[in-house]
Amino acid sequence: MTTKKYKSGTFCIDISCPRHKVLETLEGEAYLKKKKVHCRECYAWQFLIWLDKHNYRVIMPLSEISAKELSARLKGIDPVNVEDLTIDEILTL
Repeated sequence: MTTKKYKSGTFCIDISCPRHKVLETLEGEAYLKKKKVHCRECYAWQFLIWLDKHNYRVIMPLSEISAKELSARLKGIDPVNVEDLTIDEILTL
């Protein structure tokens, strides 16, 4: 398995981190305790710690969507119904 370069917002499994193999047999507190030491310098782990520190959580990753569609979804509107509007117009609804 080849490793991918870390990209902001990704996790160690997503980039096939070779260091993650050591942790796969652990669970729960044992996993977290070992990971805090083992992955201290990993950007993916630092990102996860940052999320936790700021009380953010990742619910579900979404594929790339346009800013217009995202605006409609944020407002709770079906993107098809507002395809003729601009982003600003959608956000003011």
